[in-house]
Amino acid sequence: MHIDREQWGGDVLLKVVGRLDTPNAKPFEASLMEVVAQTAGGIIVNLSGVDYVSSSGLRALLVAGKAMRTGKRKLALTSLQPQIREVFDISGFSSLFEIT
Repeated sequence: MHIDREQWGGDVLLKVVGRLDTPNAKPFEASLMEVVAQTAGGIIVNLSGVDYVSSSGLRALLVAGKAMRTGKRKLALTSLQPQIREVFDISGFSSLFEIT
């Protein structure tokens, strides 16, 4: 898994490439929480390069999303591949995040 970080106005854009599976979930969560701690604005996570997401990957996003909501900030997801969008829809996670 690889994460590119780019400042986008007052927000941070993260482009994730690889699998959000059990072996990658903890490092992904740690990287994401580091960005949450360092960023005053919102976070946009581009998942166009993600072809698989497990429950561990969903949990990592949930933890970051809760931290962002606590700080009255937004974590948005963008460019989900159809199979990834289906996982979010089936699990109910689509209602927890702004997805574009």
